[in-house]
Amino acid sequence: MLGDKQYGGAVAVSRSDGASTSNTHRARRSTNITPEISDDIVRAVRAMSESMRQNRLSREQKDGSLGSSNDSMKHEPAGDSNDDEASTRRPSALEGLRRQFNSQKAVSLPSSPNRSGILGLRSPSDYTEADLMATWNEVLQSSPFLNKPLLPYEEWCIEFSEITVGIRVGVGFFGEVFRGLWNGTDVAIKVFLEQDLTTENMKDFCNEISILSRLRHPNVILFLGACMKPPHLSLVTEYMEVGSLYSLIHSKTQKTKLHWKRRLKMLRDICRGLMCMHRLKIVHRDLKSANCLVNKYWTVKICDFGLSRVMSNSAMNDNSSAGTPEWMAPELIRNEPFTEKCDIFSFGVIMWELCTLCRPWEGIPPVQIVYSVANDGARLEIPDGPLGSLIADCWAEPERRPCCQEILTRLLDCEYTLC
Repeated sequence: MLGDKQYGGAVAVSRSDGASTSNTHRARRSTNITPEISDDIVRAVRAMSESMRQNRLSREQKDGSLGSSNDSMKHEPAGDSNDDEASTRRPSALEGLRRQFNSQKAVSLPSSPNRSGILGLRSPSDYTEADLMATWNEVLQSSPFLNKPLLPYEEWCIEFSEITVGIRVGVGFFGEVFRGLWNGTDVAIKVFLEQDLTTENMKDFCNEISILSRLRHPNVILFLGACMKPPHLSLVTEYMEVGSLYSLIHSKTQKTKLHWKRRLKMLRDICRGLMCMHRLKIVHRDLKSANCLVNKYWTVKICDFGLSRVMSNSAMNDNSSAGTPEWMAPELIRNEPFTEKCDIFSFGVIMWELCTLCRPWEGIPPVQIVYSVANDGARLEIPDGPLGSLIADCWAEPERRPCCQEILTRLLDCEYTLC
């Protein structure tokens, strides 16, 4: 029987030259169980989101002014004055959200990004329920979702007034996560910081809902509903008491609870959740330990489908950025056509984390990770033992990576060796 010590001391090693060994590490969308991140970081995240919104508005105003005639330019001083007065009176949904939750402590938690297109900008009051339903129906009529079993709009749309919002348990680049109550049930509420609706980010939001609403599996986070009206644009899911697998692995006090039998069971949980997704032609594209949540029964469930895509019958191209460098498959980094096998590569990194109880590529800048993995074929140092060969297979070329069913079988075999 192999003991924990054989794997516990392994460290991340880059095979590329000149790798930095500084303590710089990637903070965005990482997770912690205890509130250790200061409010300065929370304010910085919010300020960045507000800056993005202001830049988009200024570009819109600039584009609208290009067609102005010389006659209208003569009245520019008066017009500017009126615009300034209007801007001071205009309420900001984001600012309201800040004031509402500013007194609560925050920790970092993964959340779904959305792209900040400038087409179709609508103020919160302009977006009616009919508009929301029309956008939802438009998403459903797109080719990836045709003839798929999806819940009707009325069955998952939740009024924000029905929810009792509790303490904030997380903050990410594009949203904050709160613990709350809905119909007497503990829930997690992910409130998006970007509450100015555009055609682009509304479609992204509906895309995540459409994927979550079709997934019903014990190892995928349970989608309960969504609040569709700003300033409370948010997703409601089941609440996972322990937190993320990332924080569990990398907490000095918590990692002692991860004996080998539990680690292998967690890997099987993730593998089963992936198998469900891949059978439905859904590719996660941002699978990592921070996007795997753990409940009080030590069951692991995959979450955060903001970057997920529904596959066609062939490899897919997508120009949108996807993933986190430490867990990303090389083909995603190179922006090449991808299949569900990009998730298998990421699963291999999670397997490596649970084997070594170390952070992947610790101390190496994300820019260097991206270059080394994509161009030099660099990989983390593979540990010895039966899981090592499985990790190596997950990091092979896409066509040679095992499917979820094969991985699950091999994980079951490993239990007889390691436990």
